[in-house]
Amino acid sequence: MCGSEMDKNLKILVDGFNLGLKKGSGIKTYGMTLLDAYELLGHDVGVLLDNQYVSGKDALIDEVTLFDQEEVRPQSMFNYQWLRNLKAISYLFRKRKGNLVVPKITEPDPENYLSHVGGVKYNYIENIGDVFHIANRLFAATKKITNIKPKNNIDVFHLTTPWPLKVHGAKTVVTIHDLIPLKVPFTTLDLKEHFYQLFKWAAESSDLILSVSEHTKKDIMEIYGVPEEKIKVTYQSFKGADIEVNQNDAAVYLESKKLTAQKYILFVGNIEPKKNIKQLIRAFAYIKKGYKLAIVGHKAWMSDSQLVGLKSYLKKKEYVMLDYVTEEELAMLYSNAFCMVFPSLYEGFGLPVLEAMQNNCPVICSNVSSLPEVGGDAALYVDPYKFTDIREQLDKLIENPDLRLEMIKKGQQRVEFFSPENYAKRLQEAYEGLV
Repeated sequence: MCGSEMDKNLKILVDGFNLGLKKGSGIKTYGMTLLDAYELLGHDVGVLLDNQYVSGKDALIDEVTLFDQEEVRPQSMFNYQWLRNLKAISYLFRKRKGNLVVPKITEPDPENYLSHVGGVKYNYIENIGDVFHIANRLFAATKKITNIKPKNNIDVFHLTTPWPLKVHGAKTVVTIHDLIPLKVPFTTLDLKEHFYQLFKWAAESSDLILSVSEHTKKDIMEIYGVPEEKIKVTYQSFKGADIEVNQNDAAVYLESKKLTAQKYILFVGNIEPKKNIKQLIRAFAYIKKGYKLAIVGHKAWMSDSQLVGLKSYLKKKEYVMLDYVTEEELAMLYSNAFCMVFPSLYEGFGLPVLEAMQNNCPVICSNVSSLPEVGGDAALYVDPYKFTDIREQLDKLIENPDLRLEMIKKGQQRVEFFSPENYAKRLQEAYEGLV
């Protein structure tokens, strides 16, 4: 699109695999901010889902089924894995057609993002039963791509992460967040060959690649040999700008978690090797007493190896572990923390750094991968492989209140670069010339 064509509304279909997750993930947040940007730009947006119970026979029942509770889905007495495999094989010979669902009847479910933003952030849902998993299995077995045929005609098919799916007649845009399984393979349980082949196909066959950092763009070019002009760095934005923390409520919440404002060091992220929390735990054991370590994150793969230091280095009263928290609770935790430490070994973007700064929380983070791009001059940096670096920067911040205030001010300025409006502008510029 060019010149006056940019004023036209594009018809865009976005994959909704992560958007449909009940709990948060980095890619889900990316998808949410993407829908925010499309709303600002005025595009006509649909979301691709894979609910296997939507039949296409009755519009009302399809909508109700789509937003029903998982607990009341009919459960088969038999294992129909053979049927799912047969369906996967059938994708070799036919296009998968979607069923259209336009939310009209059901009331918003506060625990279901797609339920409570229907008609605002997107206009309709294209549903193809189990399409994501079956397409993945087909690609893993045969390297074949699943062709889908949406009910609505579209201009752009935007994959928020690579999926082996194609819509003929539409331009394909794929977002690549990182190549972590190839760069730091010891931190993930991905099947590396499958990951390499899938991302290779996505990089080579897409019409446009969006990258969330210059560092990821460099990785894509280095590993897959993609021309630089095919990759546009849009970064990403953040959620929660409309959340106002009530400090009276925050005081009650913190007390319930046995935390005191400004007297805890915060960590946010899944508990898995890439996040490297074991080095933070070790460093925390040597800092000035009177602070707690607040860990906000789900125990993911190989979490035990990351948390083993809790018992050997810290006393029970020196740390608090929280699993899933709401956006409002996370804002309370950020805004009342002394600082956040994010010692990740590798990040495609590093959203918690931005979230912390948005909530006036100083940041100490790793000096590797994309993190310096996000933190700019507003963060303190450490070598993530040296717990002594983390300890020294924590001590520096504790002993220097003026530095902490300066970091908060710089963080507020840094966040502006990633504002929803600036992100929408970068996204629009990336789409220049696409259709």
